[in-house]
Amino acid sequence: MNQPITVAGRQFSLLQMTWPVFIELLLQMLVGNIDQIMLSQYNHTAVAAVGNANQIMTTLILSFNVICLAATIMLSQYLGARKAKKVEQIYTMAVGLNLVMGVILTVVLLLGADGLFALMQVPAETRPEARSYLMITALSLPCQALMLTFSAFLRAHAKMLVIMCSTGAINLINIVGNAALIYGFGPIPRLGASGAALSTSICRTAGMLLMMFAFFRTIPGARISLKELRPFPGDVLSRFLRIGLPSGGEGLSYNLSQSASLIFVNMMGTYAVTTRMYTTMFAQVCYMLINAVSQAAAIIIGYCIGAQDFDQADRQNWRVLKYFTPVSMLLAVTMALFAGPLFGLFSSDPQVIALGKQVLWVDVFLELGRCFNIVLVRNLQAVGDVAFPVSVGIGSQWIVGVGIAYLLGIHWGLGLVGVWLAFALDELLRAVIFVVRWRQGRWRSLKTV
Repeated sequence: MNQPITVAGRQFSLLQMTWPVFIELLLQMLVGNIDQIMLSQYNHTAVAAVGNANQIMTTLILSFNVICLAATIMLSQYLGARKAKKVEQIYTMAVGLNLVMGVILTVVLLLGADGLFALMQVPAETRPEARSYLMITALSLPCQALMLTFSAFLRAHAKMLVIMCSTGAINLINIVGNAALIYGFGPIPRLGASGAALSTSICRTAGMLLMMFAFFRTIPGARISLKELRPFPGDVLSRFLRIGLPSGGEGLSYNLSQSASLIFVNMMGTYAVTTRMYTTMFAQVCYMLINAVSQAAAIIIGYCIGAQDFDQADRQNWRVLKYFTPVSMLLAVTMALFAGPLFGLFSSDPQVIALGKQVLWVDVFLELGRCFNIVLVRNLQAVGDVAFPVSVGIGSQWIVGVGIAYLLGIHWGLGLVGVWLAFALDELLRAVIFVVRWRQGRWRSLKTV
């Protein structure tokens, strides 16, 4: 599993690339969830409020991934093909596009927060805290956009350890900030959800500065300049959009479908919203592992495609699934077995604990499908097959993930368990389709660099 391979004059080790990404993603998850974890000691309406606000933020932040995913894929291919001029153009264009998008989304949130909460049927008792959290964190979206952009650059250069250390520092800032601003410290009053939002905004700003520093320090000769866009490289922008829109669209569609299903959960009451939030947090451990592996594999495969080594790309795809699917499943089963103690760490509500136990067993099947989906979608994107995954994703996520979630959860009264069963069916269906797509091998004839 740790046997290194050489592509385009560079040596890669899947395991050595994976573990820093896993820790980085775990820390990123904590940056998002630490607010809810620490607010669980403050009050439970704050937990539900931040859960709803974060669903909106997560969906909007995925807009930045349209550019970040395209940048990572294109950089890995151009670095594999050793086209330095194209690499410089990608740096500049990605920074410009995401910065503009960050400003636009900030304005949208500041003007439309109340309408979004009404659309999502957020419980009335949680709306004031959800609104204050969302309005404050919205101001830091441009910083989040740049942090993710420079992280994408470092990832394409396989600087996983650098990203991990930077993310660790960001997480530490967030924890210290939360402790002071949520509960109060000295002259600082207890601010609850607003304090968590302030802390999150501070850590995003610090994260942007750390990622920028790490990029210019570790990538020799890296430049970001408007001169790189003169004359304007229309072909680079065209590839950005052809790769980024479908690639980011698949993730954006998934999160929008999750937001839609959250409407059904909100109809079930605050205890169901709280259970969903904790279940999602636990399930993210499996998600983070396979996401880390898939990111590392996609970079290697991107280099392989740039170097026209298609057989090596195929071997790396199946190698990842062979070694890491069993690990992901073991984690999911372990969490289901210890669901009671896990939920008991954050809640004393017997309804939350009992419901959480049932949902985590359904999640075992969901994780099996999600493992295949994450790996195969990223690898299909890395080889240039970007339109097919988003088409299948949108269809399945909305017809199965949302449509059947309504039937099982609301119409037939299975509640949150029914919603999770629909999610599992969606993941398993897409997994089968993507396995067939990769085996067909059409990606071998696609034009890339």
